[in-house]
Amino acid sequence: MSADLLEGQSPPLTAREDLRVPAASAAVPWLQGGGEMGQCIRAHDWASTSLGPLLSWPQCLRTIADLMLNSQQPVFILWGADLTFLYNDSFGPILGPKHPAALGKSFSEVWPETCDRETWDRQRTIIQSALSGEAQDAAEHSPSSGERLGWPIGGFTFSWAPVRNEAGKVAGIYCSGNEVVGRAPMEEHLRQVKEAARIGSFEFDRETGKAIASPEYLELYGLPDDRSDSFSYEQWFGLLHPEDRPWIESETRKAVIDPACRQLEYDFRIIRADTGEMRWVKARTKLIRDADGRFIRSLGAQWDITAAKDAETALRESEERYRSFITHSSEGIWLLEFSPPLDTSLPVEEQVELAYRNGRFVDCNDAMARMYGLARAEDLIGKTLEFPLPSSDPEARAYLAGIVSSGYSVSGVESVEQDATGNFKYFDNSMIPVIEDSQLKRLWGIQRDITDRKKAEEQRTLLINELNHRVKNTLATVQSIASQTLRNAPTMQDAKEAFEGRLMALARVHDVLTTENWEGAELRNIVAQALAPYRSFGEDRLRIEGPEIRLSPRIALALSMALQELTTNAVKHGALSNATGRVDIVWNIARAEPGGRLHLRWQESGGPLVQAPARQGFGSRLIERSLARELNGDVQITFHPEGVLCTVDAPLA
Repeated sequence: MSADLLEGQSPPLTAREDLRVPAASAAVPWLQGGGEMGQCIRAHDWASTSLGPLLSWPQCLRTIADLMLNSQQPVFILWGADLTFLYNDSFGPILGPKHPAALGKSFSEVWPETCDRETWDRQRTIIQSALSGEAQDAAEHSPSSGERLGWPIGGFTFSWAPVRNEAGKVAGIYCSGNEVVGRAPMEEHLRQVKEAARIGSFEFDRETGKAIASPEYLELYGLPDDRSDSFSYEQWFGLLHPEDRPWIESETRKAVIDPACRQLEYDFRIIRADTGEMRWVKARTKLIRDADGRFIRSLGAQWDITAAKDAETALRESEERYRSFITHSSEGIWLLEFSPPLDTSLPVEEQVELAYRNGRFVDCNDAMARMYGLARAEDLIGKTLEFPLPSSDPEARAYLAGIVSSGYSVSGVESVEQDATGNFKYFDNSMIPVIEDSQLKRLWGIQRDITDRKKAEEQRTLLINELNHRVKNTLATVQSIASQTLRNAPTMQDAKEAFEGRLMALARVHDVLTTENWEGAELRNIVAQALAPYRSFGEDRLRIEGPEIRLSPRIALALSMALQELTTNAVKHGALSNATGRVDIVWNIARAEPGGRLHLRWQESGGPLVQAPARQGFGSRLIERSLARELNGDVQITFHPEGVLCTVDAPLA
């Protein structure tokens, strides 16, 4: 379509003109029937138009002319650079007084631009789109728009179809119409729907820079009703949120200059003109272009999506809080997903098998991964239950069977699982299932590492059992000491003194072992405790010499009791019974065998002359028999005249 045709004006047809029929009209075999308009077309002087004589018409025009004349629908054709107008009988009543003079005229002559600029602009846009090769389906003409065009009958929907010639170029437009029954009620219904949904519509003309806006559109932006036909692009741009203006302008410019772009859709923020309130808007805009692809007009709809955006923001913030909680939690949090879902109606053992086969970790936090000896959460994601709970382990399968039997909803259940290095860890578990239609889809879990607590409990139990054992042994030792002392003491006073001394020795060695948590004691400390009551200030009659060596509680207790007997005897009868005697306690370790061997020597000197006793007392038996048995070694006491000698030779392992 030429620019002169669309932009120029021609005098309107105001009267019915007689058709001039050539004196010698040749028969046209391809143009048959068509009623009154068929006769008019065959009789018209086409040679005086840009179309030329009928017999010279291209095949494409002949075909659609035949189709038009034989159609029961109102149809018209626009052809050639001047958009020459042809139509059938059904379209005649729509033309009213313009029929039949409109035949063979250009479109701009039939409907001059002066009749209605707004309607003409709409028609021009549709024609340009059709000539550019874009079919315009359901281009609507209401009764009011028909009246503005001079059509007495309105309420039609026309389809504008481009027609191409043999070279493939658009040569004309074929337009067929359908009358819509009850059009006004439908339009009113649509208007009410738009009003209820608060969907604002607009139509923007690039040439004028103005937009025609619906009441809903104006209300959306907080604008007065009198702005419906004078809302400019600049005014709209000024109502955009300052942060959104740059990218919206950039996107709009790119779309306008791109001939292939036909539609825009984006979300943005506006500042209402009346209240200054910020609102979110979704916009969908159709870009209409001319035959050369230039943007000429746009149609669009916009509506408020603030509530949806607020919900999205709230959801995103909630997810961020959840993710932050998960990330920073010291407890292990995990999600196991089953694909396909697990049928919870199956027997327990079958569910266990499916859990091993179909369950995989799809989410967890770093704390969870670290519990299994992994560096980060990603190292656990994707692994199956086989990783922490090997299916070959009966205890692991029994644990899972218990979870299944509980309906997958448990709290405070303890498990023993393997970490990445194969070590066993203790966990306290709570789980929540996601079950739909008896199908387990996901299983959420929180677990705490209680390995240290369990080890502490085991240690406490062990200590209690050890304490019970030691108390029993101690009582047995006291009973033996009491029995031997009372049986061998000459008098009750002697028995009292001996019994008290031996109990004190037992108490002192218990003090040493208690300080060391009954894990053992240093030999030097045992000897020092045994001799402590007999050290006098300023005297050097007791010599202790030997390397550092740690004894087990059993050996320490037996050696302490032996030292008590030796010391008591030295005070009563030996080197410590006068002012000149002395005692040397010396030891060393022989490393010739695994664990080493203890050699300890108790040597008295400078005391009264020693005579061997007529009979072996309890003290001697305690040293030579009990100590040797406890040490699994050799213990001997020799009564030399110059002083008592006691030697100990025992393994330390």
